[in-house]
Amino acid sequence: MYLYSYNNEWPEEYLKEEQAILAAYIGSIQLHHIGSTAVEGLCSKNCIDILGVVSDLTQVKVNLSCLKNLYFEYKGSYGIEGREYFSKKARKVHLHIFQEGSVNIKKHLGFVQIMKSRPDLITELNNLKVALESKFPLDKDSYQKEKMFFYDEIHRML
Repeated sequence: MYLYSYNNEWPEEYLKEEQAILAAYIGSIQLHHIGSTAVEGLCSKNCIDILGVVSDLTQVKVNLSCLKNLYFEYKGSYGIEGREYFSKKARKVHLHIFQEGSVNIKKHLGFVQIMKSRPDLITELNNLKVALESKFPLDKDSYQKEKMFFYDEIHRML
């Protein structure tokens, strides 16, 4: 359906996106590769997730045209308060921008850090994802909801 084995090209693809965003962005932004594609050995949707950290979230609006020129579509908060969210379709990329101090920054970076240090959790999450993909081959929402407990457990470790 939508699950891919880890691809060694994902880190390089992230770096290309990072360089393009940093070159175009007006002002200061820190970028981080997050999500499953940032963890070697973890299966994932074929989507590069990028965390952007800014000192002032209101300044993101100044960059709407810059990001649009990179083929990002602006989605607003997209259901998460304190976030500015962008997505790209041609090469599936999600850009999540938060202001310094947001709890979501710690969650995203902490997930990657914990998963990289725990091969047992990589195996556990891979098994869960494969089972849920089989259970919900055409229902991405149920797939996402059913794996939330795992992410909640990781966040409790932070």
